[in-house]
Amino acid sequence: MSIIHALHYPWAPDAYALDENTIRLSIFLPRSSAKGVWVHYGDRYAPTRELSSRMELVGKTSLYDVYSTDISLQSRRFQYLFEIIGVTQATLTMGADGIGCNLAKDRPFQYAQILKRDLFKEPEWVSSAICYEIFPDRFHRSKSSTSRPSKRALVDWSSEPTSSDFFGGTLSGIREKIPYLEDLGVNLLYLTPIFKARTNHRYDIEDYYTIDPLLGTKVDLVDLVSHAHEHGMRIILDAVFNHTSDHFFAFEEAVREGPGSEFWDWYFIFGDRVSTNPVNYETFGNGIASMPKLNFSHPKVESYFLEVARYWITEAKIDGWRLDVANEVDHTFWRRFRDVVKTAQNQALIIGEVWHDPTPWLYGDQFDGVMNYRFRTIIEDFFVERRIAVSELACRMDDLQFSLPQSASMSNFNLVGSHDTERIFTLLAEDIEQYLLVLVVLLTWQGIPMIYYGDEISMVGGADPSCRRGMDWQADLIQSESYRAVEKLIKLRGQHQALTKGTIRIDHDLASQHILQYTRSYNGDTVIVTLNLSDEPISLPNDRKVWFTTQTPNGKEIKPRQAAIWTK
Repeated sequence: MSIIHALHYPWAPDAYALDENTIRLSIFLPRSSAKGVWVHYGDRYAPTRELSSRMELVGKTSLYDVYSTDISLQSRRFQYLFEIIGVTQATLTMGADGIGCNLAKDRPFQYAQILKRDLFKEPEWVSSAICYEIFPDRFHRSKSSTSRPSKRALVDWSSEPTSSDFFGGTLSGIREKIPYLEDLGVNLLYLTPIFKARTNHRYDIEDYYTIDPLLGTKVDLVDLVSHAHEHGMRIILDAVFNHTSDHFFAFEEAVREGPGSEFWDWYFIFGDRVSTNPVNYETFGNGIASMPKLNFSHPKVESYFLEVARYWITEAKIDGWRLDVANEVDHTFWRRFRDVVKTAQNQALIIGEVWHDPTPWLYGDQFDGVMNYRFRTIIEDFFVERRIAVSELACRMDDLQFSLPQSASMSNFNLVGSHDTERIFTLLAEDIEQYLLVLVVLLTWQGIPMIYYGDEISMVGGADPSCRRGMDWQADLIQSESYRAVEKLIKLRGQHQALTKGTIRIDHDLASQHILQYTRSYNGDTVIVTLNLSDEPISLPNDRKVWFTTQTPNGKEIKPRQAAIWTK
């Protein structure tokens, strides 16, 4: 491809504000098509673009070289034009009319004005966050709980899970394990749904203002959040707003009263009565009768769930929400949701569940980040499926990091497993060597690492419900190799700001030699992460300091299929 296939749009993620005077610009050029790129810029109302900045080659995707730079103006109003110095052809420009050749006359791109309320700023604390996902029924039974309803029989904690069994984990049980979580180093807990429901997963909520009695009470939640805060941890809850239970009061009345009910239009019902066989209303998934889908264009639906979001932040002091099936609820609602949540707690975190490209939700007006399933897919394609080479792994990781604004990348939950997926250790055929490599990438990449409960001790499990087994509290497992690795990697993140706030630069020349190596840098702190995915050992510089390694002993080289984190 030639330079004429260059890509740039004057909006995020190619152009976006970092602060009130600075924008970040990126341009994508076909691989090896340019020797350099400059951006010429100035105030939109000035007759000329009097300032220039050389752009840095910051990454490579499968098809493009990525060039980027940050430019500043006190006026906050930008015009800019790219100058591309070609390898085999004359210098060209790129502006509002596409590829050109006249720096003086070609029309520039316009970034109309940076406005303070449009700035996308993640919560101040996310750079240091380590998330731990808990499926409450399966984490820990409280030793002191007396509120368990007798009608829900509990299976043995070590049982193979089914879709209907209850294990009896509680909120007070989570509270009792705060010391364990603190020792591990996590500081953000994400709890899957805890509100009243009839299933163990509780994604079919029938009362959004009542904690499920099997888990505890509102007092237990308040106590858990307060205790977590005392130990430097935050807690976010699961917001299941796409759909309700068929036992939710609004749906039950719609069933009883028919089209005359004030709640009939809270749902998408086709016909003059509700039918469950066959289902004649929209649902979560494919005709799941117990989970009717909500109509958020109805003002009362919107106001009801906005109040739910506000209520638990103000009443229980939770630190944010994870939004279930977020891509199936309209953008208008999520913009209003953000206003309500951030007004109640401006440092609250909002994480959407979006399995595909989440860009439309991540311009700063809806979510802070998403469950980063794209990250998981890349990890699975290389380490599990072995579908891609190291060079392609490097390209896809670069594509991931440059596909979103920086604030969104910082806020994403990077995950390799969740309550909806097979356990990563099982997918890796319980290969601890491979698993440690995965953990290194998970805990050194940009964003919030998310550990699914038990992954730190190499728990196994196939597809749902097998991935939702009871947490294994055997003491010998807590001293497992994977636990020690997670603990050390979390501590290392706390010691180096480069690993939490730093830029990422992948060495693509090494990737062609089957070595994944990337450098993270921030304010003079530089850390290098090297995964030797080749069949030969590779040498480290003599003056290096190794902070973490997957191999024993720690020598002057990295053995095949081992990793090291080091500084010069």
